[in-house]
Amino acid sequence: MSKHSTGEQNRHFIARPLVAGALVVILVVAVIAAWTHLGDDIDSSATSDAAACVDGPAKVAVVADPAIAPALQRIAQNYNDTQPVVRDKCVTVQVRPADARATLEGLTAKKWDTESFGPYPGAWVPESSVWSAKLQTSKAAILQGPPASLVTSPVRLVLQRRLAESINGRIDWKDLPGLTEANSLSVYGHREWGSLRIAMPNGPQSDASALAAQGVAAAVADTKGSLTAAQASSPQVKRAVEQLISAQLKVGDGSTASVVSFIGEQADPATAKVRAVPATEQSVYASTVDDKTAKVAVVSPSGATPVADYPVIKLAGDLVPAYVGDAIAEFFTFARKPPQMALITASGFRGAGPLPAPTATVPFGDVVDPLPAAEPAAMLAINRIVLPAAAG
Repeated sequence: MSKHSTGEQNRHFIARPLVAGALVVILVVAVIAAWTHLGDDIDSSATSDAAACVDGPAKVAVVADPAIAPALQRIAQNYNDTQPVVRDKCVTVQVRPADARATLEGLTAKKWDTESFGPYPGAWVPESSVWSAKLQTSKAAILQGPPASLVTSPVRLVLQRRLAESINGRIDWKDLPGLTEANSLSVYGHREWGSLRIAMPNGPQSDASALAAQGVAAAVADTKGSLTAAQASSPQVKRAVEQLISAQLKVGDGSTASVVSFIGEQADPATAKVRAVPATEQSVYASTVDDKTAKVAVVSPSGATPVADYPVIKLAGDLVPAYVGDAIAEFFTFARKPPQMALITASGFRGAGPLPAPTATVPFGDVVDPLPAAEPAAMLAINRIVLPAAAG
């Protein structure tokens, strides 16, 4: 029994080193194989990334109205963080604010002046389609399809508060031309005040003037659809629009914002130089959001409401390579997703995102009857009277 036990122990003593050695060999082989596989994966990934971005980095320019540009810049940063690759290029979208009249001037010139206007854009987002109308009617070749609205903002009538108390709910867009006449406010119980004294600014960011004129034109023409060129050029519509701007009241730099501020500063409505101005809801929100009490009132005239549509105007032509067109399409698809749209609507625009809370000045009321977009030629006819810079 003693010998049997000793033999068994010897066999165990011999077997254990052999097993341990074999395990070491297996482990070393496994480590080498894993390391080799990892190296292959890294090389493969590097090769794949290099192949995807084989043409290197590229910048894609977008120009936008100054009001919406900050939100689009944040969206562009979010998009760029996804490290997009378009047609073998690592693209970076860059959004810059630009005055609409300068951009239109550059686009309609014989040659784009990079020194004056910056890099040629792949897309342009102005305040409204009053700016794309000129391109659609005279230079359609540089457009990549019809413009599509990104967000909107209805046009409201901004009034002195005391006057708004008398007018609110009792005014239509078609009434505005007649209210430029002497003693026209008598119908609202203010005969001694004279006329409405409405300003129709045509300076920076004053699209609301042209849009309000479209609202007046549509009401005078009694159209339920899009205002046509024939209607916009009819004697009765031209007469109404010309009467609307007949006062030619000048305030500040000619922008809508400067007029809104001026109206809020007038202490006595009976002697006020200006009592009313059309403005986009968003612009009023932006300029009054910090006011604890309302200095002006926002009124919605009855009839179809004109709307600033912030169109995405995708550009085409020799200055827009294929990768730029594709990148622009991809970027605005990204921008239209609810998390990105929320960055825009937070500034008071209307779209696929929540509006900010109402303020002392801006209630964000419903837009029950938005005015259909006018035909481009009809917009031009109105622009020639109200906003010449947009008529080219």
